[in-house]
Amino acid sequence: MQDILRNNPEDKQQTWAWAFGLGLTAYISIVMMLGNSGEDVDTDMILGMNPIFLLAAQGVIATLMFIAVPALFNGIALKIPFSEYFPKVSLSTAGLTLLICISFMVVNSAIGEWNMNLDFGSSDFAKWAKGSEEQLKVLTEHLTNFTSPTHFILAIVVIAIIPAIGEEFLFRGLIQNLFSKAFSNHHVAIWVTGFIFAAIHMQFFGVMPRMFLGVLFGYLYHWSGKLTVAMIGHLVNNGLALIALYMAQKDVVEVSPEQMEQAAPWPAVLVFAVITFFLLRMFYKKFQHA
Repeated sequence: MQDILRNNPEDKQQTWAWAFGLGLTAYISIVMMLGNSGEDVDTDMILGMNPIFLLAAQGVIATLMFIAVPALFNGIALKIPFSEYFPKVSLSTAGLTLLICISFMVVNSAIGEWNMNLDFGSSDFAKWAKGSEEQLKVLTEHLTNFTSPTHFILAIVVIAIIPAIGEEFLFRGLIQNLFSKAFSNHHVAIWVTGFIFAAIHMQFFGVMPRMFLGVLFGYLYHWSGKLTVAMIGHLVNNGLALIALYMAQKDVVEVSPEQMEQAAPWPAVLVFAVITFFLLRMFYKKFQHA
């Protein structure tokens, strides 16, 4: 990974790492929590709004929150050019990243179904979490009920491309690097960052698969030293889901949104778990000897 504190005094780097890391984590957590802490949203109001307008607004907010503000912090506080986070990757590396992410999606489907079926009882938290999940489901279905090719392309930009760049820049590029310096242990940094990445989305019935996805991106970035690799992985994960949904709506493939949320058959999960392991091993060795 990058030494993003190299332009700061060496004797203060550990202190800076904790201050910057916790500050960034607090920033993104507060913003996301404020966005999810209001009263219940009227689903009829959501369905009455133009999905293209909602997508455009979401894109602007995500760009400001995940790219603009962190990039400003990166340039002013860390004194590192934003362009350093976009190193070139070879076609073989991009292809291997693609295969890893597709293979892991099959494995992660089992984790996702298990997490979705967790019983949190009848507590206030359980009711809030379930209600929040239902609202998000309504919003997601509204945003991805594609009415035109333009609508689909805008969804790719807002739901796949912007998060791939912005979230990876913030979480892996900044927070993971800062926590790696603070904890003096990259494994702890990767898992803590993965948990924060999952938790701030405020989807507790999907926190585990998102955390493991964040951990996967964290290790791909750590082993390769190229944040672009994590961005490619993030783009593949979100983009393929949107493409599959669009093809289903066009009757190119026969799959419903409910089926997309189901786990793959266990024999397939086990086979792809083995495939993912060997692909990750190939990826690790590729950069271990680079």
